[in-house]
Amino acid sequence: GGLRGWSEEEKVHLGEELSDVLLYLVRLADMCDVDLPTAVQRKLVKNGVKYPAEQVKGSSAKYTKYTQELDTQAGSLNPDQ
Repeated sequence: GGLRGWSEEEKVHLGEELSDVLLYLVRLADMCDVDLPTAVQRKLVKNGVKYPAEQVKGSSAKYTKYTQELDTQAGSLNPDQ
């Protein structure tokens, strides 16, 4: 993993650029009265439902593929549906 082939100087520069993005994000959230820790927790829960780990590991498919599979599985369990 990581940044194979990147020099230490390139990694430091990337860290600086990522820090800029983070600072802008935190400032924007503050200006918009967004509670970032709460928003992140909510998004993690939402993504956990949208992308069930046991189904998505190793896949880059769109979430609708998983919801369709879940609907199909649920339909096979409930023939009245």
